[in-house]
Amino acid sequence: METQNKTLYELYFKQKNIFLDIFMVLSSVVFLAIMANIRIPLWPVPITMQTFGVFVIAFFFGSRKGFLSVLAYILAGIVGFGVFAGYKSGMSAILGPTGGYFVGFLFAAFFAGLLIEKGYGRTKKSVFVCMIFGSLIIYLFGLIGLKMYFVNYGILKLLMVGVFPFLIGDALKAIAAVALFPYLWKGSEKLAQ
Repeated sequence: METQNKTLYELYFKQKNIFLDIFMVLSSVVFLAIMANIRIPLWPVPITMQTFGVFVIAFFFGSRKGFLSVLAYILAGIVGFGVFAGYKSGMSAILGPTGGYFVGFLFAAFFAGLLIEKGYGRTKKSVFVCMIFGSLIIYLFGLIGLKMYFVNYGILKLLMVGVFPFLIGDALKAIAAVALFPYLWKGSEKLAQ
């Protein structure tokens, strides 16, 4: 059986239905909520495991379901479930300095998921590529959101509050993903045979 361009979700669940999809998306919301609250509280944006969670979801589901899972997480937070960092919820998190990062999560999940569907994520090098491009997307939208919130900040100040504090943590997350995901794929493909 050809498994190269399947997602992990497709490998594990050959007989899918709408109820399984809904359950898995809701499980992703809980997973992201847990990841959001493994954090180092910094201002204006805390360091969390949320970005790693976004990539796990993208690697597992692929582009569309990955996007929908992250969207469901954001909507759960908007309507009042305390799924954001610090168990926060509501529109204030979306309209505040972290808002651009949430938009970035959506596009990073879709883009990384698309790369998975194209066959990336099976080797250490291709996992690293997915992590780098996904992180750049999150940083880009994060900086745009910060600029809208802190209109008087210049680019250097924005980088100092919105990118530089996260570089070491994101590098460690990328190393963890590079160490984990290729072996996860190999094991999953063996199970699928």
